[in-house]
Amino acid sequence: MARKALLWTGAAAGPLFVLLAYYFRFEAPAEYRTSQSWRPEVIMGVLYPVFGAFLLSRRPGLVIGRLLWVIGLFAAAFWMLIPLSRLALIEGWAGAVWLRWAASWLFLLEFLPLLMIVSLLFPDGRPPSRRWRPVLWLSVAFIAYNVIYSWFRPVDFRVGPYEAVNPLGVAWVGRLDWIHPNVMEPLTVAVAFLAIGSLAVRFKAGDPIARRQIALIAYPLLGTAMAGFSDMLWADLPFWLFATLTCTAVTLVPVALAVAILRYRLYDLDVIVNRTLVYATLTVILGAVYFGLIFVVSMLVVSEAAGLFGALIVGALFQPVRSRVQLSVDLMLGIERDPYRLADRLSRSVQRAEDPSAALAAAVRSVRRGLGVSGVAVEIDGTVAHTDGLLTDKAKAVPLVWHGEPIGRLLLYGRGRADQRLVGVLTRHVADLAHTVRLLRVSQETVINTREAERRRLSRDLHDGLGPTLAALALSVDTARVRLTTDPEAVEPSLTALRERMTAAIADIRELVHGLRPPALDRLGLLGAIKALAADLPEPRVDVFADDLGELSPVLEVTVYRIVQEALTNVRRHAHATSAEIRLTRTDAHLELVISDDGRGLPRQTNSGLGLTSMRERATELGGTFTIASRPTTGTTLTTRLPLPKS
Repeated sequence: MARKALLWTGAAAGPLFVLLAYYFRFEAPAEYRTSQSWRPEVIMGVLYPVFGAFLLSRRPGLVIGRLLWVIGLFAAAFWMLIPLSRLALIEGWAGAVWLRWAASWLFLLEFLPLLMIVSLLFPDGRPPSRRWRPVLWLSVAFIAYNVIYSWFRPVDFRVGPYEAVNPLGVAWVGRLDWIHPNVMEPLTVAVAFLAIGSLAVRFKAGDPIARRQIALIAYPLLGTAMAGFSDMLWADLPFWLFATLTCTAVTLVPVALAVAILRYRLYDLDVIVNRTLVYATLTVILGAVYFGLIFVVSMLVVSEAAGLFGALIVGALFQPVRSRVQLSVDLMLGIERDPYRLADRLSRSVQRAEDPSAALAAAVRSVRRGLGVSGVAVEIDGTVAHTDGLLTDKAKAVPLVWHGEPIGRLLLYGRGRADQRLVGVLTRHVADLAHTVRLLRVSQETVINTREAERRRLSRDLHDGLGPTLAALALSVDTARVRLTTDPEAVEPSLTALRERMTAAIADIRELVHGLRPPALDRLGLLGAIKALAADLPEPRVDVFADDLGELSPVLEVTVYRIVQEALTNVRRHAHATSAEIRLTRTDAHLELVISDDGRGLPRQTNSGLGLTSMRERATELGGTFTIASRPTTGTTLTTRLPLPKS
């Protein structure tokens, strides 16, 4: 509550200081009043504290809100000190010299932080990256330098005949009068524009939301800098023009900040930024060409046709120059208009992805940036798989078709360059990835369903089979223990029957364990277990070739073993082969299993049976691939590639 009261007290103090400034101005004699009846500080003092308090009430702790609030109070105090210090000096008030001294430097704490600090910290209160931290500290250093220089510069703040010498003036600081305007002031301006340039870095690297925020604030800050440094950028600028430009710019700053932070989702300014850069650059280039041609022609041939000649040349150059400028601006903003280069960029981003789902997410991001739309979503079988950017209410739906089969839709939100040529090229790539993700999703669902079915089978076998058996064995033991004292001779047949039932229970347990992990893997290792499988097959002869497999994960061992077991079963039952071969090869990235035979191959038209489906599911569950190649005269070859974990 106290914090909110302080915020709104400051918000009320800003306009009050501005009103007091005009009261003090008219209290002074007319001949001693300043000729400036208004300055940008009037707008800043009234608006900035109010907008700062408003932002902080909505977003407590917002750095930009705090800066806006403080800058506004400094501006209002500075505007009030100008007439107050003049009146105090004329009336002979105590401390009038100190009021004049404060009025000589206080404006530096509102103008420079607005351009430097706000630009660097917008919108999240941090510089764009660590590389910009030196610029932030450099900005603080230059603000401090300018303030300290104003403190100790020996200067007379006189008002007419009323003298007021700087009470802190130091003689040797006055010797810097050449260095300050010719060195330090240009450096201050350069650092200010460098700070504003950080907004361009944020814009290029930002998402659609960040770009809209930055676009809203960049123009007012740049306009404030151009107007505020007008005495250095161009000479003899009339005060009324300076004040008009600066007041317009500083008025837009708090409005743009509030809209950018609180209501940025309502505005789509990418096109405005693009067009502004294109036509501003085009104006500079063509203007230079036009006036340059007029100058050259006038120098060589004195003719009144120089202007017409220049206009014709500029007209001929307009379209090619515009195309080149548009391409350069697009590249600067990360926009690509060539469909094939855009497709190549998409392919390269997809290749860096670790799995199909990440590849589809990268493709969606590339599509949004390439088409310049505000948001993109991929819908597979009626379910949104991936989104990127800002999803507005209305979307343009583009069907995703893979080999004639509709698999989903590509949803494009907002305005952009979504022409048919670009969309057609990109949609084909997205459709391939969507199909892969769809297969992976179906495979994962099948694996999950199979796992759940296996769990239910184990639960049923334990509950219905092994559980009652163990309970019956316990009762038999109790019965034998009781009869041991009353009828010892009858105990031996009972114990024999009990032993047989225990043997059957052990066999049931072994069957359940074998279904979870083959014991041969623990006894012999993967290679030994595969050789045992090959030796157990009477026909055909099976040869096993393998590199040094090293240490493999238990899940990988079980997957390879089960695939080999199922493949050898198919060879024995269906292949009619005379020989078969199993080859295992390990690389840094994957384990490759190749099983081939010289049998009759697969029929020309056949559906994948349960065995082939099971092998494929086992491979894809680990992120691997499973392929089968078959010819009637050369047999069948199964190739499985399973990824190895990165070391």
